Amino acid sequence: MKISIVKKAKLDDVASASGMEVVDGIIYILSDDSSFLYRLKDDLTLLEKIPLYKSTSENPEHIAKPDKADLECMGQLSINGYKHLLLLGSGSKSPQRDNAFLIKLPTNYNRKHIVWESSITSLYNLLRSNEEITSCGSINMEGLAFGNENVYLLNRGNLEGSKNVVLSFNKAEFIEFIQGHTEGVPFPSVHPINLPELSGVKTGLSGADFFDGHFWFTSSAEDSPNAYDDGNVKGSMLGLLSMDQESNGRFSEEKIHLQEVTSFFLDGNLFLGKVESVSVYEKYKEGVYSALAVTDNDGKPSELLLLEIQL
Repeated sequence: MKISIVKKAKLDDVASASGMEVVDGIIYILSDDSSFLYRLKDDLTLLEKIPLYKSTSENPEHIAKPDKADLECMGQLSINGYKHLLLLGSGSKSPQRDNAFLIKLPTNYNRKHIVWESSITSLYNLLRSNEEITSCGSINMEGLAFGNENVYLLNRGNLEGSKNVVLSFNKAEFIEFIQGHTEGVPFPSVHPINLPELSGVKTGLSGADFFDGHFWFTSSAEDSPNAYDDGNVKGSMLGLLSMDQESNGRFSEEKIHLQEVTSFFLDGNLFLGKVESVSVYEKYKEGVYSALAVTDNDGKPSELLLLEIQL
């Protein structure tokens, strides 16, 4: 796989970008310390700031670390034929970061975004108790992707005991839970992912996307001792995960493994931005894709990267 950064642009209206989805040519960007979801045109003109939750902060676009919802995950899904976005907190601090926001996107009959907020502490407590995910009781959900049959959540590994794992949920069960139609908590299968280091620093999963049958992910190397504090960024990577069905003779089980991964480079040098999310939106010829990625500059204006990916 080869990544080319075709263009890099500063997002003056968005700081601390943490997630992104491209829907019908419109770019939705999430910020981990803002109470808004940002909606932009393809020329990066800001169309709308969609309120998600109320904050006591003087500046709801730069909420202090102890108080923010830390929204890190965003994925697009369809419910009853209507397009939605799902946003999830990281879960790295409970209950402040255990929230979900389900957003119905505008239609020809209703031009507004409809937002439902819910707590997913019951789900995150289940994940915190699973030693396949963490040995310290701390989680850090950073990526979300909706596949054909399953939903995938990515937990970011860090130095205090949390692990890089992909959590696979039954899609129908997960959506029922998110909508509040059942009190039963969906149970995931857990897939450890071994990622390489960058400049001697362990890389952690940071974002996910599902496009053209491929499971894409981003990761970054941040020299931080835990899931809460920021650290020096040593670079970022883009990769693919393989999804195989393995049978024991009685039933088949999905297995997820690292397929390939490569670092971001700009002008021949290792790109040192913290890439938080990727949205692959076009396959314009065999084996060649267009994608967008966003960086988190810890309170400063984020960057949008236009990518060409060759497989």
